[in-house]
Order: sequence, then structure tokens, then C-alpha cells
Amino acid sequence: MEKEKLIFHIDVNSAFLSWSAVKRLQEDPDATDLRTIPSAVGGDRETRHGIITAKSIPAKKYGVTTGEPVVKALQKCPNLVLIKPDFETYHSFSCSFISILHQYAPVVEQVSIDEAFLDMTGTEQLYAHLVTSGHPFPICLAEKIKGEIRDTLGFTVNVGISVNKLLAKMASDFTKPDKVHTLFPEEIAEKMWPLDIGELYGCGKATAQRLRGLGVRTIGDAAHMKEETLQAVLGEKGGEYIYRSANGISDSLVEEAAEEAKGYSNETTTSQDITAD
Repeated sequence: MEKEKLIFHIDVNSAFLSWSAVKRLQEDPDATDLRTIPSAVGGDRETRHGIITAKSIPAKKYGVTTGEPVVKALQKCPNLVLIKPDFETYHSFSCSFISILHQYAPVVEQVSIDEAFLDMTGTEQLYAHLVTSGHPFPICLAEKIKGEIRDTLGFTVNVGISVNKLLAKMASDFTKPDKVHTLFPEEIAEKMWPLDIGELYGCGKATAQRLRGLGVRTIGDAAHMKEETLQAVLGEKGGEYIYRSANGISDSLVEEAAEEAKGYSNETTTSQDITAD
């Protein structure tokens, strides 16, 4: 019988903003940590052009969102500190981040500059020494990886743990920053089904809107619909994807990337609707 998979999804919290903040502190230890104030990466305050590519948690509290125009962000938060992108720094921190992951995982799939999947299947005995009453396996291992990244590189990550990539990805998007979350099949009803349908990974805005037209408000609503009904509205592939995903089903394997991920996106959802025909 095949051993059940154990998959981690590790995502850097506000990657571009965090990496810029760490570099700034390395150059001047007395500098204000950008992560503690309303700040964002992108655009130019003087010209008020460009878009926000990453923002701090304090900026998020003002309603500043990734992808919105700088002029709109400044209207929401006039004191917003804007910093320019620094892709050389981002690349350097990303390489260090992925290097640490390779020290722990047999298989690492880097999917963007700031996130990766780890296949940790069969590593329980290897990391048995980490187990404590407070942090049983695999949470203890996730805490170890998360802590090493924070302590050696200076920025935080979220770790999602489950039996497949979909659920691990969903888990890592729960409460941030610097958190470990599980989303095992037996936890789906409690942790995933109450979420808005738009939070289902791969369910884009257009699909979510069409589903709401059917009365589907939550992921659980979609999970309890007949697959044929979803296919009638979204097409065969789209309906199948939403039904399977809402029920936590995914067959996608963690695979080493053939070449280095070159994307600089800081989004946590896909730019296009996965379920679109």
C-alpha cells in the first residue's frame, strides 16, 4: 500500500517588502523596519505612477492592496512609505531561501521566487528527534524550517501542511505572518468549507461570480453540489476542477523544476482563472 503523501507549501510573507526591509536593516541597524509601518513596494510617490507589488501588514490595515495603483494607495494611506523594487536583492534572498529548503526536503518544487512545495513523505524517522509534546510531527519539522529561515535570513514564512499540494497551498494562506497551519482531509469541513468560494485556489473572480449566481457562497457549498451541475455552468473541466478542489482532491505531484523559477509575482493566487475553458 502506497504511503500517504506529506506535502509542505512554504510561502514568504510579503516577500518583496520583507526582503527590502531586511536589506535596509543590514545596511543600517538603526533604520525603521518597514514591516512595522505602513509601507509598500512599487511606484513613485513624486510622480504617483505605478502599482503596489507588496505591502506591509500595517499598510494592509489601511486597505492598501497588491496590484492597485499607487495614487489609490496614497489616497487610502497618505503616510505610506514607498520603496522601489530591487530585483537583485530579491533574487539573492530567494536563492538563500530555496537553499535552506533543499537541506530539509528530498524533493523541492519552486513555483515562484517566493514559494515552494516540499514533498516530505517518509521523513518521519529522519526527523524524529525534533518531536516534542508541544510540537508533534510534522508540525515540529515545519516550525524548525520556519525558524531557521527567520533566524538566519531575517524574514518570515508561512508553512501549510497536508497530503496534497492543493490543501497545503490553502493552509499556507491561512492567518499570517510566521505561522504553521495544517489542512488534512479530516479538517476540510472545519477549516476550508466555511471560506468564501473566491478563496478556493484556482477559482478566479469570473468563476466565483458565476458560482455565486447559483447560490454558491462558500467552498462547502460547492463541495456539496453535484459535479454535473457545476459542469453544466462551468464546462466539463472547470466544473470538475471546482468539485474536486472543493472536496480537497488533487493528484498534482511535487516535482523538481526543470529550471529556476523566474517569476517575480508576489500574488498568492493565479493571475488567470484556472477553471476557465
